[in-house]
Amino acid sequence: MTASIKPNDAYANIPLDQIQEAGSDIDFLWDPRDPFYGYNKYPIVARVYIESIDGGRTFSPVSNQSVFPQTVGKMTIREVYRGDLKPGAQVTYSRVGGTVTYDDYWSSLNQAQKDKILGLNHGEKPSDTKYVQAKITDDIDVEVGKEYIALLLPQSSSDGKLHEYFITGYQYGLREAKGSGNATTVLNNEMHTWESLGSFVKLP
Repeated sequence: MTASIKPNDAYANIPLDQIQEAGSDIDFLWDPRDPFYGYNKYPIVARVYIESIDGGRTFSPVSNQSVFPQTVGKMTIREVYRGDLKPGAQVTYSRVGGTVTYDDYWSSLNQAQKDKILGLNHGEKPSDTKYVQAKITDDIDVEVGKEYIALLLPQSSSDGKLHEYFITGYQYGLREAKGSGNATTVLNNEMHTWESLGSFVKLP
C-alpha cells in the first residue's frame, strides 16, 4: 500500500532510506520551574495552524547568512495571546531543525565539524547520503495539519522586503493544541501529557 503524499509537505516526497539523522546539543537557557517563562520572554504567543512545509534551508534570505538547517513553510494564525499579530493572517514561519541535501548540510558546518566527520570517514566527505535531517536533541518535528501554541519572534530582512516568524524555544516553544477556547489543552513534549492552556499562556 502506497502512503499518501501530502502536496503541502515537501519532506513527504523524500524517501526515508535516503535520510541520515544528525542530532546536535546546544546550550539553551530555559527555566522549567516558571510555566510562563516562554510567554513572558517572547514578543508573540499564538495558536497557529501549520499549512505547509515548503522545505529545508541552510541559508536564510532574511538574515542573509548561513544557518543551522531550518524548516520553512506557511502557517495561519488562529488565536493571539500576546503580541500584535491578527487572527486569520497567513504568514511564513521558520524553525531550527530541517531536512536538507547533504551538500547543503556540509556547507553549513564549521571547519571543526567537518574535520570530525572526515576523521570518522577515513578523511573523505561521505558520498552515500543524499539528505540529512538535522535537529536539536530532544526537539520535536513540526507537522503539517496540526495546531500548536507557538512562541514567535518576528524577523525582517534589512531591506524590509522579506518577513517571517521564527518559532523559538525548541520543544518548549511549539506545543500541539487541541480543543477550543479556555478548554484548549496543550501537549507537554517532555512528559507527553496534555495540560490546560492556562498552564502555558496567561489568559484574560
